[in-house]
Amino acid sequence: MTRLTVIDGIKKEKPDYFSLYSTAFINTFESAVEQYSIIKKFDLDTRRKLVWSGVKMINASKSRSKDRKGLEIRFGLISTIKAIASGLTPREFQTVFPIEKSYNGEKYEMKDYFYTKKYIEEFGEDKIIGEDIEEFLMEYDNWTVRFFMVGMMSVASDIRRMEGGKGLAEEFFEDQGITTYTMTEDDKGKQILINNDTGEVQKVRKPRPRWLKVVK
Repeated sequence: MTRLTVIDGIKKEKPDYFSLYSTAFINTFESAVEQYSIIKKFDLDTRRKLVWSGVKMINASKSRSKDRKGLEIRFGLISTIKAIASGLTPREFQTVFPIEKSYNGEKYEMKDYFYTKKYIEEFGEDKIIGEDIEEFLMEYDNWTVRFFMVGMMSVASDIRRMEGGKGLAEEFFEDQGITTYTMTEDDKGKQILINNDTGEVQKVRKPRPRWLKVVK
């Protein structure tokens, strides 16, 4: 009779994508600066490599620094990546991050392939993106680019809050007349919601599990 023995498999460690992308970005950037001295003179292939590795690097950095210096460094990196991307044309940008192959955006009132292609057609496929880089990235339908823009807005909001201002989302909802809330903890460690308009405090009530019943 054959006996089967169960042995533990070898677990593969997940690659450190942030380290890989940041190394690629830094090495390419340092080489380019040494050769061209300024970003405006970077050649097309270098720009493509930097935009690809830079966006991936920002998206892979999951931990968000809460100190002012860390936020400013992250925001500076994002600004540098946008500056490099601004030297591309929409046609060139599509070779770095292709438009998502989603075609039902009109049905769900969302951006899709057709929406993005129409925007690019009106913008000019061979026109340098330049100062319109933020608008272009916001209108561009690609998940990787979308996460990058979310990261950018999150950092900008954190910096504004440190300066005593409101985050971008809070400011937007305020302009729309929508009340926003801030979730925090009281001195007893319990979660509370603070109404950002009135300052009113509410306790966070967690839903009772379905399996939990009150015994009378």
